Amino acid sequence: MKASKLIVVACALVLTLITNVSMSSQCLDYEPSIVELTGNLKRVVFPGPPNYESVKEGDEPEPYWVLYLDSAICVNGDPKSDFNIPEPIIKSLQLLIGNYDKYRHLLGQRVTVNGMLTHSFTGHHHTPVMLGVRNIKKASN
Repeated sequence: MKASKLIVVACALVLTLITNVSMSSQCLDYEPSIVELTGNLKRVVFPGPPNYESVKEGDEPEPYWVLYLDSAICVNGDPKSDFNIPEPIIKSLQLLIGNYDKYRHLLGQRVTVNGMLTHSFTGHHHTPVMLGVRNIKKASN
């Protein structure tokens, strides 16, 4: 009877390890890995300084572009980084864009964005994970 309990515990442990490895391999990696994600591109105004709580209550408006993903993603942690921590469920990403004018015509549309993921680390970062944009194009249906 003790041997059968040991076998059950061992099997459960192996199954847990396999599941964790499997789930981890489906998650995306932070920079320098390049990712390609699809969703709806929207301009969002977030509350900024001094309190980062409410534009109506006097906080400075901070407009950013956000990609609302077609499907949620997860992101693996980076053991070499102090702030690129694991994120199990990400549904939207603040975009870090160098040239807004180049992509302005795509606002409000379904797009595909490629770039590098990085974790938020200041009050001006309004989603847990952000996407440093290399390119944005209209998504194919």
